[in-house]
Amino acid sequence: MNLDAQIESDGNMEYKIVLIAREDGEINDIALQTELAPGIARYMMGLGEKGGYCPKNFDWKWSVEKNQDAVWTGDVNAGLQLRFYDDKYERPLNTNFYHQKPLHMPVSWCNDGNGGIKLTTTGENMLVNAYSGKRAVKKGDRLYYYFNVLVTPFRTINTDKQWHDRYYHGYDFIDKTHDFGATVVNIHHATGINPFINYPFLRTKEMKAYIDGAHALDMKVKIYNTVRELTNSCVEIFALRSLNGEIFSKGKGGGYSWLQEHYDQDYIAAWFAYTVKDAAIVNTGVSRWHNYYMEGLDWLVKNVGIDGLYIDDLAFDRMSMKRVRKILNRTNPGAMIDLHSANQFNEKDGFANSANLYLEHFPYLDRLWFGEYFDYDMPPEFWIVEVSGIPYGLMGEMLWEGGNKWRGMIYGMTGRNPGYGVDNRPLWNFWDEVGLKGSEMIGYWVSDNPVKTGKERTLATVYRKMGQKAVISLATWEDQDAEVSLQIDWAKLGLDPAKVTLHAPAIENFQPEKTWKPGETITVPKGKGWLIVVE
Repeated sequence: MNLDAQIESDGNMEYKIVLIAREDGEINDIALQTELAPGIARYMMGLGEKGGYCPKNFDWKWSVEKNQDAVWTGDVNAGLQLRFYDDKYERPLNTNFYHQKPLHMPVSWCNDGNGGIKLTTTGENMLVNAYSGKRAVKKGDRLYYYFNVLVTPFRTINTDKQWHDRYYHGYDFIDKTHDFGATVVNIHHATGINPFINYPFLRTKEMKAYIDGAHALDMKVKIYNTVRELTNSCVEIFALRSLNGEIFSKGKGGGYSWLQEHYDQDYIAAWFAYTVKDAAIVNTGVSRWHNYYMEGLDWLVKNVGIDGLYIDDLAFDRMSMKRVRKILNRTNPGAMIDLHSANQFNEKDGFANSANLYLEHFPYLDRLWFGEYFDYDMPPEFWIVEVSGIPYGLMGEMLWEGGNKWRGMIYGMTGRNPGYGVDNRPLWNFWDEVGLKGSEMIGYWVSDNPVKTGKERTLATVYRKMGQKAVISLATWEDQDAEVSLQIDWAKLGLDPAKVTLHAPAIENFQPEKTWKPGETITVPKGKGWLIVVE
């Protein structure tokens, strides 16, 4: 047996085990087994399961139809992801294109479909058994059992940063965006200063002028730029096409007429922005194009002044993300990266969980934006695992149809301006008026949360300023209005119940003004909630 292993500061552990047969023989099983301590395996995602409570017993088998090679299980303050692969691993395509370049089934772990993963509850512990089953080996055969371990969370959440960094996802006059109250602007592709997808080098003078104007107003500007696909306006496009599939994935062609006329075949048509007639084709997983991407990013930070990246699903590996983060930090230590992902849990994407798929990148991100097709009517256990980012040390925003602002505030989340008519200004004003910055977030998932509802589907998160005030965020997942009488541990808030009121100030398009006395019943409207100031 040969073992090569390393551990890094971000919680990533990589193990590469090579087993070499000394003689012909039959093997009953080769497996990796680990046990999670009591209370850790509260939630789970991966292996065909949506984020939620961890089942007591679970059995999964390898299948090339599924973009599934990892499982995360844990709680907010402790969790573990295990990912399994071998020496032939290549990053598959994602976001609508998985089946055109699916996972390579690891010969070791998969073993012609005999391998799988079992979760078994033993007393208070959870046993994880990644097995490969019976097999015959010949003398000299080598089996490559590789696996990665990620320990979560990667850091503590930074709520003050969440309250301060106010995003506007749109290209507009910078004075208008500043007056709106935003502090961070994301410039998407197919816009005046960034028209061509993943090739932001043809309007750099205009982009720099815009960014300089934003910096003068103490605002930051991030741009859409990744490597999942590449515009037909790329100057080097035909040179890259000549590299025989190294840079671009091969496929059936089609798409926008220009692509068919100039590329003929052997490509996968990707995004088409009709407003600027920008047509893209799909890149391969990892290639030398990543080096170009890194050098281009370095040039943009130094010469154009960008403040980070908006990444629309990830098509590069963890090592590339580390390089991106280092490039940004060297020149602009305050630069930010936010990750958007459409929900990958569908047939086209191999029923992958976005958070599980990209978890190795999370130590280097500043915010999540999940995303198209995420169902915000899913229960709280789905929110905490797949939407909020909190178990991994991140916070996020909602996208699809604007999200649910009442449930979002349970996790410190809003929608993102201005899509789907989202206007966060009333909430931003409330945050400032009550002084949410500097408060301590105590979520409903914390066992000794000082405010409890006594309900399973109506929950309370507290933003506490000890001895001064508290903001209680209430939201319900009930099928009807919920009646709750809050159970408050006043000592943990540092407040005297005889001297306080529970006041919900009027917040436009969120709640009317209302006041309660301690102990009075609060009606939480179906699908909504309250922000209640206690002082």
